[in-house]
Amino acid sequence: MDKIREFYKLADTYCHYIATREITINDISALMELLMRLYLSALDLPEEEPETVDPAASDRVSETRITFEERIPAFYWEIFDPFVQEDAVCANLAEDLAQIAADLQNGMREFEAGRTGNAVFEWTFGLNCHWGNHAIDALRALHAIRTR
Repeated sequence: MDKIREFYKLADTYCHYIATREITINDISALMELLMRLYLSALDLPEEEPETVDPAASDRVSETRITFEERIPAFYWEIFDPFVQEDAVCANLAEDLAQIAADLQNGMREFEAGRTGNAVFEWTFGLNCHWGNHAIDALRALHAIRTR
C-alpha cells in the first residue's frame, strides 16, 4: 500500500505542478524529473484488477490548462512507432502534459473514493496504453528544449 500512496502523492504533485504555473525554461529540468519519477513509480505499482467497473470513470477529461513562457515551443515532431518507417507527425506538448494529468486524475478519484484496486488499474493501464506514451514523448521534447 505504501507504493500506491507514494504514487498518489507523486501524481498529485505533478497535477498541481503543471496546473499552477506558467512553465518556464527554468522549470524544464524539474518537470522532466517529475515525469521520470512518475513513470518509474508506476512501473513499481502492484498488479491489480479493478474492483468495480464504471465505464464512465475513464472517460472523464481533465480541464487542466497548461501555459508555457514564449521561449518554449508548443509543438514538436514525433514518430509514434520507432519500429515502423513513417512520417513524423506534429504533437502538442501542452496536450501531452494535460493527457497525463487526465489519466492520473482518473486514478486519483478512484483512490480518494477508497477503490484502491480501481486506482492502480487506471494508473497502470494508462501507463501501458496512454499516459506512458505521452510521458515518453513529452520527455523527448523537453530534453530537446533543455539541450538547445
